[in-house]
Parts: sequence; C-alpha cells; structure tokens
Amino acid sequence: MRRTTVVSLTIIAALGICSPVLAEEKLFDGAGESDEQLRALYDEAGDICLRNPSRDVQVAVACKAMTIYGLALNERGWCYGLTHEANAEKDWHRCEADSDRFSVDHLTIF
Repeated sequence: MRRTTVVSLTIIAALGICSPVLAEEKLFDGAGESDEQLRALYDEAGDICLRNPSRDVQVAVACKAMTIYGLALNERGWCYGLTHEANAEKDWHRCEADSDRFSVDHLTIF
C-alpha cells in the first residue's frame, strides 16, 4: 500500500513538472519554409481540421499539423491572435506580450 502511494505521488509530481510550457529551444531552427509558406500550410491544415466534424486520421493529423506550423511561426516571432480576441477575430501578427502562442503540449493531446 505504501509503495503504491509513493509511486502515485511520483507520477503526479512528474506530471506537474511536465505541465504545458512554451518551447524554449528552437524546434524548427533549420526549417526552409518562408513565413508566408508556413502561414499557407497552417491555413490548409485548418481547412481540413476546423471544418470537418469527422474523427478520421487525416483530420487528426491536420489538427496536429496546425500546432506544428504554429510553433514554427512562433519561433519566428509570429503569433495567431491576442488572448482577449474571439477566434473569428484572430489573425497572424508580430508577437506581443498578450499574443496567443502555441505550446509543445498540444502535440500530444487529442
């Protein structure tokens, strides 16, 4: 019983340490796509992800691709929307203090 409690607390502590954080290291430093190309790829993936209610694998991949393109653009100083904006108002802009940013944890959440 005591061992189970210790293992459970260890797992909970590890999960707390791995909480959502912004990527501190550049994941896509050597990427060859231009900013415009990455924004177009983000939009193409969004057309599949956001406008399709199915649970197909293609849709899940498109949704993850949006996060990856968003992370790459964040690394280049581009953000998608401000924290106080409605989704319909959001657009790509140079990152500011209150800009929305993508986080690495979204790569694994379905």
